Amino acid sequence: MAYTMEDFLRETHELVLANMTPEERLKGLDPEERLKGLDPDEILQRYDPEERLKGLEPEERLKGLDPATIEAWLAKQRRDH
Repeated sequence: MAYTMEDFLRETHELVLANMTPEERLKGLDPEERLKGLDPDEILQRYDPEERLKGLEPEERLKGLDPATIEAWLAKQRRDH
């Protein structure tokens, strides 16, 4: 079997990747690619609830909450302030 240009390129890429640090390999990936294969629950466990909510719009933060819970919290805030 002849050694082809494709063989050479594949081996060269493997050698280059083997000598790169993890940070160098990750630098070329977009965030979605970096997260592929990771368990979402494991990712969420790494962050406090406050950290998970950072950057979300108020509507996103409140999504899924019972409106009565939101109203009760708002009423308490009004009384306390």
